[in-house]
Amino acid sequence: MTITRGAPAGSAPTARDEYADAIGTAIRAAAPSYRSGDSPLDDASFDLLVSLIQAYEERYPAHPAARPTPAAR
Repeated sequence: MTITRGAPAGSAPTARDEYADAIGTAIRAAAPSYRSGDSPLDDASFDLLVSLIQAYEERYPAHPAARPTPAAR
């Protein structure tokens, strides 16, 4: 069982920096689950994070999606 660390608090990001951090957290949490199955977020926390990202994108459709640079991966 994976212990949840840094789980989302339950409210959508309100600033671009928070949004970019949420995207980065989701990418970092998803990648290990495809390799070793050991993600820093449990399934419920990951699902919540994705829904909070979606809520931000719906609230601010003009903001471009945060995309990590190849060096950040």
